[in-house]
Amino acid sequence: MNDLRIASDKEGISKIGIMVDADANGIDAQLALVNSSLKKAGFTIAIPSVNTWIYDESHSLNISCHVLNVGGCGELETMLRAIKSNESVVADCLESWRECLNDKSKTIKQKDFDKFWVSVYQRFDCCSRNDRKQADRKCSFEASMKKPIWDFEHTALAELKAYLGMFT
Repeated sequence: MNDLRIASDKEGISKIGIMVDADANGIDAQLALVNSSLKKAGFTIAIPSVNTWIYDESHSLNISCHVLNVGGCGELETMLRAIKSNESVVADCLESWRECLNDKSKTIKQKDFDKFWVSVYQRFDCCSRNDRKQADRKCSFEASMKKPIWDFEHTALAELKAYLGMFT
């Protein structure tokens, strides 16, 4: 945050939008974390609520925050699971694997599970056998963003789209 404050002062930036994942903490806790970080970086303002601009007179800067979430928690991978547009037969079988882990007194955090689910969805549900031979290039996260495997019109993206629209 401190680097961001210094850069905004030097480069004449007029708006800063901060995006964080809700994680398991939830929206309010993450907003409190952002406000704490702003204070530590020398800002004199606190963002009252997500998706709201607040003006910091001391730096001539508008600041806002969006907390990426699905149902109040989660992160980017949680969002990606929600907006998948293809069948996810292989990735969905990971639920059985997770149950097996639980039966053996092993656990996996939801955050890690969602990351793994997205990876399996991209590689095994959305890539052809041929493409999997070049998985690093053809089944990567970057490559998957160019394929129609995500529903970018999904309602789960409405808040994010509205927030991004605030920058125009």
